[in-house]
Formats: sequence, C-alpha cells, structure tokens
Amino acid sequence: MALSSILSLVLLASAGKAKQTTAAGFPPAKQQCPHHPAGRLETAALLPVCPLPGHIGVLSDESSNAIAWDYPPKCISPPAKDNTTVPRIDCLFTSTTFRNGHGISLVSSTLTTSHIVGVGSFDDEAPPLGVQRRENLGPAYEIVPVEGKGLGVVAKRKIKRGEIVMSDYPSLLIGTGFLGTAQPHHRRRMLKQAINQLPDKLRSKVRGLSRGAEKYEVDAILGPNANTVMIGEQDGEQMHVGLFAEAARINHGCRPNVHSRFSERRLTMEIMAHVAIEPGEEILMSYVPITTVRDERRKYLKDHWGFDCKCQLCTGTKNDIEESEFYRRRQKSLKESIESARAEGFFKDAIVMSGEWHEFSEWDMVPPLAPEYHDSLANLHYANGDLFNATRYARMAYDGWVRFGSVDDEKLEHSRTVLAKIEKEFEKSLKFEKD
Repeated sequence: MALSSILSLVLLASAGKAKQTTAAGFPPAKQQCPHHPAGRLETAALLPVCPLPGHIGVLSDESSNAIAWDYPPKCISPPAKDNTTVPRIDCLFTSTTFRNGHGISLVSSTLTTSHIVGVGSFDDEAPPLGVQRRENLGPAYEIVPVEGKGLGVVAKRKIKRGEIVMSDYPSLLIGTGFLGTAQPHHRRRMLKQAINQLPDKLRSKVRGLSRGAEKYEVDAILGPNANTVMIGEQDGEQMHVGLFAEAARINHGCRPNVHSRFSERRLTMEIMAHVAIEPGEEILMSYVPITTVRDERRKYLKDHWGFDCKCQLCTGTKNDIEESEFYRRRQKSLKESIESARAEGFFKDAIVMSGEWHEFSEWDMVPPLAPEYHDSLANLHYANGDLFNATRYARMAYDGWVRFGSVDDEKLEHSRTVLAKIEKEFEKSLKFEKD
C-alpha cells in the first residue's frame, strides 16, 4: 500500500455533500447501543444511553483495564434514517500516553473505537527482538533539507533490502464516515481540537508539515500528508485517513526504494526497503500505485499534489521509460492472471507465473517483501499437492518473518501455524511411502 493520500482530500470533496449533523446526542432510551462501553466487541443491550468506549483518566476506576482518555470525548451524530435505527456516533478521543507518550487523536465512530480498544491496539508491549536489533544499529534515517523538495528523509547508514526503515504511529486517525457526513465547520472545528489536544512535541511536528493550498489549516495540513488505512470492525472494514507525521516527510519517487505496511492491530505504519539503500541516499516512496504508467501518474501527481515529477524515471531516456512501462504493464497483467488461475484451481500455472512476476519486479527494482512472496508460493504448492516445495517455501517464509521483526507478530504466528501444518502432513506422507 503506497503511502499516499488516495482520498486526496475526501475532506474537501465530501464537504459539498455533507448531511446535516446534530450536536452530540446519544440514542434515545431503550435503543440498543452499537458498542460496549469497556471497548469489547459484544453489543450492550437496552441501556438508557450509550456509554462511550473507554473512560476519562481523572475519573477512572483504576481496576478497569479499559483505556483512559485524557479529555472528555466530543461527539456529533448524524440523524437516524428511521425511528428504529440507532445513529452512528462519531467522537473525538485523545490519548496523550499512546505508545509511551507519542499521543494520538482518534475521530471515528464509537463502534470502530470499541473495536480498536477491544483488540488491544492501544496496549503498549515490549518490542520484539528484531526491533531491538535494529535499534542497536542506530538510526536508519534523518530528516534534512533536500534540494528542490524542502525536507526529505535520507539514509544515515546502510539499509538492507527488506529491512524496516521506519515505524511510525498515527498522530490523527479519522474515519471517512465522519468526513462524509459532518458539516464542514463541524469537521474543521473537531479536527482543530484533535490537533490541539496532542502532546506539545507531536502537535508542533504536525503543524510543521508542508501544507497544501487549501484555505483552512486542517485541510491544508491533511491534504498533502495524509494517507488511507483500513480499520476492521464487526460489520467489516472502514476506511480511515491517517496522519503519520514522520512518514509524511518521505518524498515521492516513481521508482521508490521503500514501501509501507499498516498494522491495524498495533496501529503502526512500517516503512521497509525494496532494495539496499546506501548512506546519504534519499528514501523515496511512490504516491501512486506502482503499475501506473508514466503519463497517468504524472497527471495524478500534478492534479493532487501540485508538482511536476522530475524523478529519474520520468526524466530518463525514451528507452528507459519504455522498458519500465513494459515491465509494469507485465507485472500488472501477471498479477491478475495469477489471482485468476488460483481462483480457478490452476495452481501449477499460478506457480509458473509467480516466478515470472517476481523476475519482472526485480528488473524494475520494486521486488515484493520476501516472506510475503514465499508465503504465497507455499500456499500455491500446498494447493497443488506438492508438499516438498510447500514445506520448503513455508520454512523460508517463517525464517523471513522472524528476521523481518515487525511490531505486529500476526504474520509470523500465521506462518508458524502454516509451517507446522504442512510439515506434519509432509512427514505423514513420507512415513506412508516408506511403509
């Protein structure tokens, strides 16, 4: 997922379509609350009013394990569609202690907030060994002036391919449901307060980001710096706009050397290297999907970010540009064919095309994350009945996730489970053949 404002100011686009909102009301008595006050996923039944997820720190019961908010939540609610529908309640929640004092302001529905709290996204845990090993190497990057670009992110030391370069947390996390229904002046007032409630250091960092040409401060800050992330809840995933103040400093490159992964479980954006990066080299990320052709991406960058891309790929020779365009078209075509073959049960064809897709991505210098690629191959070989190669790639995937050292161990644990299952079946098949 490219770190980019794919909505590219859904804030402004939705303002003209905004529905009437009402001040902070809760559902009438005897209606069912769509969330549980302690932040769990169960539905609270027939309460006179809907309590908010979490509690206020100064008033909290210390025996409760629910998160404590540092300010009284501020809420608005769009009108219900009918007399039996409980309206969605959008609230501003701020925690200044999130991630050991980093801080966060969350503007989202009470249901989504309950989900985030309930799955432990606000819990601070000891970093895995991979993170500790990277910290021992010293900072991987610094934010410095870059000629013609203002500030940018530059490597301070050699960065290995596949290494996590940066881990960043959201300063603001805003549900698009709120953005699409709140009146413009309600929206701006709420987001301005969300910024004001952040810890001093983080608030200064947010206000120091580059700004777009929008009239109002919050729109000007979010426009060129926000990106979209998906947050799960009971009824599926909801798109959110996230402002990651450190990662927002990464400039665009049509041939990037890093890409991003967002963990909902840990509310963390991890930036990892496509290729090895040398000290002093600028760290670049694509603001558009990597398979977008040159003319389309240049137009998009101009329309949404207001600059003419002058990267090496856009200004290179005709042969270089045509070669890259061919590679990217081929990657896109192969990816679609692989998914189609997988869905139709042609696993052997999908395996062959996966190898070809990997070659083209290597040639264009945007290879996939190795353990993800090996996970995919392990699953394809297993589905094709080849337990030998399934075991081989499952082991490679597991070893890769261990070395990767993400703050979110979900992929690692899933890989461990898959490997154990495949190894057990493989050993059973060998024993059967021997007998």
